[in-house]
Amino acid sequence: MQLFKKLLNILGQAERSRAHVDNPFRVPLEFESLKRELNIVEQARRHGEQGYPPVEATRLTAIEEQIRTTLEAERHKVLAWAEARIALVQTRLSALDIVGTVKRCADFDQAFELAAQSLLNDYAVRLQRLEYRAREREAELCALRAQNHSGYGKQQKRRNEALGVYQDEIADVRNELMALKHEFLEQLECDVLACNEQLVRYQSVLDEKRNLKPRLTSGLNKAEMVLAGLVQCYRAENQLHRNGRRVPAYFSDSIALEAITLPDSNTAEDEVNLASQQQALAQLIEQLEQIRGRIQVSFYQKYNQLMPLSWLPEYPPVTENRIAAEPV
Repeated sequence: MQLFKKLLNILGQAERSRAHVDNPFRVPLEFESLKRELNIVEQARRHGEQGYPPVEATRLTAIEEQIRTTLEAERHKVLAWAEARIALVQTRLSALDIVGTVKRCADFDQAFELAAQSLLNDYAVRLQRLEYRAREREAELCALRAQNHSGYGKQQKRRNEALGVYQDEIADVRNELMALKHEFLEQLECDVLACNEQLVRYQSVLDEKRNLKPRLTSGLNKAEMVLAGLVQCYRAENQLHRNGRRVPAYFSDSIALEAITLPDSNTAEDEVNLASQQQALAQLIEQLEQIRGRIQVSFYQKYNQLMPLSWLPEYPPVTENRIAAEPV
């Protein structure tokens, strides 16, 4: 989960960096700056004084065409940015989906059961060998006692050493089992908290997706308005300096822009996914105590499988009351 969070942060930083570079809204279209950059007023005056374009002209002048292509390029910048942004937002929404994590959390008790059994299996052969050795030393000691209930101190020492090794191994495995239980319970808690955080971020990213279409429409509309304003500026200034000569009829027409298809930014499916994730998380939270309880029961069972030999009274079997008192 920590790695997943880091990946999300890296993804978010990359997206923000790219947005700063490519976002056309960071450098908005400015009517006056474009008018100066394209030298519209000066060219309009010069053309007007020359009677250009002639009254019979039907095609755009070079400066009008330049205005059109400039604004057309700006529209496509806005469109390309929106398409890329929608793709990035959708990627983030997919990455923030918590359904898989919620399902994994709901099965934590089963995962613990498998992990605990695997732990016991890893130690099974060694424990059996150590137990056999301890019982063998005990049998040897009992035989010596029967032959002589004195002179068996050396054998008793060997018995005690074998018992100690077995006893220490049992304690080590029990400690590992206890640590495994705490690890699962802590991870369960962390994952549930992370799911809640991801849902908050999911809602935030979804809000951004909702706002993309209005921003895109606004950007496209502004490009069209600037286009119309620059063309009108050129034509009005041209007519002013024509010394009474008529302007071509097409001066009364607006300049048509290419038809474009807006990218799909519909959020209906995302809204359904959000509701589904919220419901899944709510159900998980309701089941948390039961999941924790099943992990504890599995822990009791595995813990009590690790029984010291019956003639080791200092290591009695664990009771549920003792385990229940352990912090979870």
